[in-house]
Amino acid sequence: MKRKQTILILLLAMVAGGVKAQESWSLLKCIDYAKQQNLEVKSKTNDMKGAEVQLNTAKNSRLPSLNASISQNLTFGRSLSSANTYVNQSSATSSLQISANAPIYQGRYIDSRIKYSSWNLKAAVEDINQMGDDITIQVTLAYLQALYNKELVKVSEENLALGKLQLKKTEELVNGGRLPKSELYESKAQVAKEEYSLTKAKGELNLALLSLAQLMELPSIENFDIEVPSTDKIAISNDATLSLSSGSIEKAYTIRPAVKAAEYRLQAGEEYINMAKSAYYPSLSAIASYGNSYYNVFDVSNTSFGTQIKNQGQKIVGLQLNIPIFSRFENRNNVNLARIEQEQRKVTLASAKKTLFKDMQQAYYNANTAKQNFISAKEALEASAVAFQYAQEKFDAGRSTTFEMNETKKRLATSQSELAQARYEFIFRTKLLDYYNGIPITL
Repeated sequence: MKRKQTILILLLAMVAGGVKAQESWSLLKCIDYAKQQNLEVKSKTNDMKGAEVQLNTAKNSRLPSLNASISQNLTFGRSLSSANTYVNQSSATSSLQISANAPIYQGRYIDSRIKYSSWNLKAAVEDINQMGDDITIQVTLAYLQALYNKELVKVSEENLALGKLQLKKTEELVNGGRLPKSELYESKAQVAKEEYSLTKAKGELNLALLSLAQLMELPSIENFDIEVPSTDKIAISNDATLSLSSGSIEKAYTIRPAVKAAEYRLQAGEEYINMAKSAYYPSLSAIASYGNSYYNVFDVSNTSFGTQIKNQGQKIVGLQLNIPIFSRFENRNNVNLARIEQEQRKVTLASAKKTLFKDMQQAYYNANTAKQNFISAKEALEASAVAFQYAQEKFDAGRSTTFEMNETKKRLATSQSELAQARYEFIFRTKLLDYYNGIPITL
């Protein structure tokens, strides 16, 4: 008996373990996950890693270079001997060469290259931040859309519950002879419509969750749901003030990634011009080398390997100065091209600032419009609620028809939906405006 109970407990534990609880995601968790999984962010991250490697390469260009070479040659016929004379012989030659080159002065090319690579790395980091901003806005909008659809489902459920209560009341009034039987069928039809509306609202909620899940690169929406913040956390005040000043715009220029990336690339462009100009100047390098060889003439008694290596080594230490005289105007043209590219970078920076200004301006006016829509929708709902209360009292007293009651309830449902839409629209627009001012998006 105990064994059967143990087996039963194990089976129940296995079943319970196999059922996955539905996980609710907060907005912050959705945003963080989307940033980690987004393919474009991963691509930009690879670009940043490449910029890091380029900076490392630029810094290491100060170090000397060291190369070694080993060769083995077979010579037949007339050739140069170990005595540096040409003779008719067959021989084998083994050679070793080691050389080093250390830059001393290159017209500040190395310094400019390091600064150029450093500015490009900073710009690459801001590109990732900008991609994160885009994802944050997209996920926030999709998250609020899902919250809106959740509220519509709640409204549909409440309307269905009211419809069922109305149907029950209609049955009582019909049975009491106070309403004709046709009113009963009208109420049943209305309940069927509300059941359809609920099914449709649930389907639209699933689509909203799917859109959010796709932004997050989730494979499916199975066991996926979002948290519904408590009402007080996202409450809206009619007295909420919205502002867009020149100070806030200038502040946004200093913190928004797209503008910062363009500014960093503009700084990189100045160093790129300096790199091109460095070709006008002489370059000085320190050189050193060591070489040795071993000659083996066939069918002749040769000097030993050790003796040859000892006597034939060659050591060189010196300085090498390269002076540019005429490069077929290539250096001049490279400088001109660098300056043209710098002008394009200035245009890109101006465009980034202009785009940010337009986005903030649009966000400001959209937020003000959304605020007015919310206030109007709230007043409309209050009026619809009062009208519904009077209609309910008239219907309960048998002084109105089911059609009139349904029309009043329909207007109430419309007002509830419009308020929900205006509410989340206002939340998104104000959050977006705050985000441009450097305030993180939270619910």
